[in-house]
Amino acid sequence: MASQTIKEKIVELQKLKQTAQNSRPKIQRVVDHLKNRTNFEEHYSPKLVSLGPIHHDNPNLKTGEKYKLMWAAKYLDNTGRNPHDLHKKIADNIDELKSRFSDDVLTLARNSLQGFECLEEKLSWMLFVDGCSLLYILDNIVHPRDMNIKRDLVILVMMDVVLLENQLPYEVLKLLWKDNKESELIKSMREFIIWSGWASRSEMEEEGEGEHSVSITNESHSETPTHLLDLLHKLNLTTSKSKVQYNEQ
Repeated sequence: MASQTIKEKIVELQKLKQTAQNSRPKIQRVVDHLKNRTNFEEHYSPKLVSLGPIHHDNPNLKTGEKYKLMWAAKYLDNTGRNPHDLHKKIADNIDELKSRFSDDVLTLARNSLQGFECLEEKLSWMLFVDGCSLLYILDNIVHPRDMNIKRDLVILVMMDVVLLENQLPYEVLKLLWKDNKESELIKSMREFIIWSGWASRSEMEEEGEGEHSVSITNESHSETPTHLLDLLHKLNLTTSKSKVQYNEQ
């Protein structure tokens, strides 16, 4: 018979498995062995706009910070939302939002608190501005004139917002969205993905785009997107699976 110690270890092992199954993926940095590849930085490091804490303090992205403030202000103006109320929503949920980032990302953000009293204050302001600006981007990327940005920079924005190290938790967008219709939020995200060329409209319509086959009203971990890039992956996996099944028939 197994000793009590072995039994305890097996119980602990099973607990870890359950925790892994129920845990939500966290926003994290690219692993070191990939960063060491030649010219690989372009695949994870933003060129104009940083979103979230990983590249927030990059001095090469100062121009992007000005754009984000402008877009956030436009989003607030267009939606008529009160900035104090929206920021409070983020601040009131900052502990949960913090849990969406890996520990090393939070440590990175804590290294520079200039202008802020604590990490939570810095994150709440960062996520508020970045979230409002991303929502404005999603709704207006097809109209660069409304974004007050040169057309040659639009492609950089499109690429930056789907980088692994440049993601915002979906919960941030949900808290800042202009109303309680989450279906409209997911539609805005999907339309951006289509217009940017990351997925075709015909493929998504085949999978029931009008019915929002990737649900966000269901809070289960399997269906709620972690962030914009996660939604892109879900859509690509769905359409790829559909093609395989069609070819097998």
